[in-house]
Amino acid sequence: MKVKIMVHYALSFFIAALFLVVVNVLYMQSTVYKDDELYNFDPQGYFEEISNNLTLDEDTIKGDSDLESYLKSNKLGLQVLNEDLVSIYEKNHLNGILKNYTPQDLIEVYEDDSKTTFIKTLEVENNVYTLLLFMDPALVSRTLYSYDSQKVQSAYNPMWLIGMNLILLLLISYMYTYSISRPIHRINAGILKLSHGDYELENPSKGIYKDIEIAMTDLAKALKEADQVQALTESSRQAWISNLSHDIKTPLTSIIGYGELLGDPEDRLTDEEMIDYRNIITEKGSYIEMLLEDLNLTTRLKHGQVPLKLEKVNLVSEVKNLLIDSLNDTSDINQVEFTQTNESIDIHIDRRLFKRVFINLMHNAFVHNPQGVLVKVHMEDQDSEYIKIIFEDNGVGIPEEELKTIFTRYYRGSHTKIKTEGSGLGLAISKDIIEAHGGRISAENSSLGGLKITIDLRRKIHETLS
Repeated sequence: MKVKIMVHYALSFFIAALFLVVVNVLYMQSTVYKDDELYNFDPQGYFEEISNNLTLDEDTIKGDSDLESYLKSNKLGLQVLNEDLVSIYEKNHLNGILKNYTPQDLIEVYEDDSKTTFIKTLEVENNVYTLLLFMDPALVSRTLYSYDSQKVQSAYNPMWLIGMNLILLLLISYMYTYSISRPIHRINAGILKLSHGDYELENPSKGIYKDIEIAMTDLAKALKEADQVQALTESSRQAWISNLSHDIKTPLTSIIGYGELLGDPEDRLTDEEMIDYRNIITEKGSYIEMLLEDLNLTTRLKHGQVPLKLEKVNLVSEVKNLLIDSLNDTSDINQVEFTQTNESIDIHIDRRLFKRVFINLMHNAFVHNPQGVLVKVHMEDQDSEYIKIIFEDNGVGIPEEELKTIFTRYYRGSHTKIKTEGSGLGLAISKDIIEAHGGRISAENSSLGGLKITIDLRRKIHETLS
């Protein structure tokens, strides 16, 4: 693939460069080098105009006013020499000209690069005069060359020139395409590796594609983490299904067994036994109903199908009442401490769903820790956007690697050896309910030794979910 990319770009660049060379050569040959007017300046028109305005008066050359205007407007200098090459007429001041000339002087003046000189003879009434026409080199320039024709032809050998340019074009094409194709090959190889699930990419190189390679590296890291989370989630889901099946099967077995006892005509039960069996069947049925409700609720929350029934409540009073209910339902050994920054904090919440969150978090703290655990609940009202509620215990805590997954569905922690019944969806449901309120929830290990869960409830939830 790398060679294919390099050949493609090298060939494209070579053809483009060769096309430009051919076009330029053809243009130079057909236009520049064959246009005589570019390199063969003819001053004949100037000499004719000057000759028409020169007159001989008593052996003296004179020019009229039209000649003076013509010379001035065309930035021309004029000098007329007699047969002895002596200056007899000058017009427009010219530096470095002579009054008397020799043939050698005329040659030097003609070859002088500081001024462009044209020479012409003029016959007036059988007298021969020499006209020197001086022009500005910035307007008309002359360069004289003397060269050995054989050496020039050897130096401008067409085959040698074509070969040299082809080698240069190939070298430039290789250097150009190598610099372009190398990062493209890296990017192409990286995409192929990602498509095959290989997320170990090379470190980004420097160059114009650096940002793209950095983005691909970040994408590879994100995909790798997503695969790991997906694998962990799938593993947790399988374990969760197995545990949930067991949790449902156990009470079902009890219900079936006690139901058969109640319906056995040969085994007459006392009234007390019938009441005990009925209570057991009702208890187990309620437990299965609770599991099914959890499954239904988490599915509806996941798809946003649970409408919030918002009420304005004093959150401090609400939490105090929920704490009292939690303590009444658990062992007297467990302890709870509640603190708050304000005595009254008004907020709009769905009381039924918020109670579910509170019960789940307190149940999690009491059930997954030894008896006598201390749970501290603190409420802060110091942020203009959020109200903070902190649940913190001095229990066994959670391993660092599990902190990021405790709010995921199908997760049951391995931080405790205590066997508990339930759907394992409590924390996931709590997270979904808080996020449905426009809030956020996070977990970390507490300085007390156990788990610390922080909830940020948005104040203006009624506006957020309008």
